[in-house]
Amino acid sequence: MASGREQYLQALASVTEMTRTQAERVARLLAKQGEVQSGQVSRVAEDLVRRTQKNRETVSRLIQREVKRQLGLLGMATRDEVARLQQRVRALEQAAERSSQPSRGRPRTASTAAGSSTRARTAGASSRSSAASTGAARRGRGSSAAKRTGGDSAK
Repeated sequence: MASGREQYLQALASVTEMTRTQAERVARLLAKQGEVQSGQVSRVAEDLVRRTQKNRETVSRLIQREVKRQLGLLGMATRDEVARLQQRVRALEQAAERSSQPSRGRPRTASTAAGSSTRARTAGASSRSSAASTGAARRGRGSSAAKRTGGDSAK
């Protein structure tokens, strides 16, 4: 069986959590072997619990840091990075949704009115151009496309 000192050192080196009962058992064994005074058993037990908890937290931080480092080397995204990207995607989706909704009910600004009139002029010009080429095709003077499609039926 291990001595009280050895158990104390093993407990300090342990990564597992030591309960108050376990710490008191080790401290009483130390007192029995003359390593500590009997009046100090409670204080030694508290110290042992506190130190094992601190050691466990230190080892846990070391492990977390190393895992994070290794995942970084593999190029894996962290939870925070994924959350930021999800927020960006939601914002882009909302912006796309807003821009694809019809502008009914919204007041027209000078820039949207100017854009609409430009589109209307362009559409009117293209429909006039289309009508002219259709009429020319019917009269036999159309574009080569009209001639290829048999638009020259008057001959």
